[in-house]
Amino acid sequence: MKNENSLKRIEFLKKNIRKQIQKNRDNLLLEYREESSSLIAAKFFNADYYINSENISIYYPFRSEVDTTIIIKKALKDKKKIILPRIFNNNLVFYFVKDLSKQLEKSTYGIMEPVPDLSIPAKISDIELIVVPGVSFDRNLNRLGYGLGYYDKILQNIPEKVKKVALCFDIQIVDNIPVAYNDIKVDVIITESSIYNLK
Repeated sequence: MKNENSLKRIEFLKKNIRKQIQKNRDNLLLEYREESSSLIAAKFFNADYYINSENISIYYPFRSEVDTTIIIKKALKDKKKIILPRIFNNNLVFYFVKDLSKQLEKSTYGIMEPVPDLSIPAKISDIELIVVPGVSFDRNLNRLGYGLGYYDKILQNIPEKVKKVALCFDIQIVDNIPVAYNDIKVDVIITESSIYNLK
């Protein structure tokens, strides 16, 4: 009973943080989001894990998220292979994508996802670097997702050697993310002003 109450409290706290941070992020000026996204991308491109990885799993930006299309487009120019997720039967499945204008379609959530018939399937074992979405993070690299659990399931199966990177704005960093036993940290968080990692 004690554990059950503890989990309920964690979920309550997560819900409140999620609501407040998304509101704060939505209120950022578009110009600020664009400039900050470029700063974040520049730091990402300079990192060894980007330079040394060929197969990069990343997500297409949604609403007020960091604009990951900057990274996707440059990575493709750099001859990297881009892997994007699609929601299928309450799970994420992955596909290699080369052409954003032809291989993507809008999902029921409004997120741009790979079209299976136009894309080559990718396996978890293909991923050499994964960029993980999230609503909020703390300096100890804890992650608060959107509450649907898609990436939580994926991260449990990602090999330890695969770097897990989060991209977010400064306002998405909080002092403490409440965590449950099954929550998985990221390895690096990049914001417009800082890079957080434990190494």
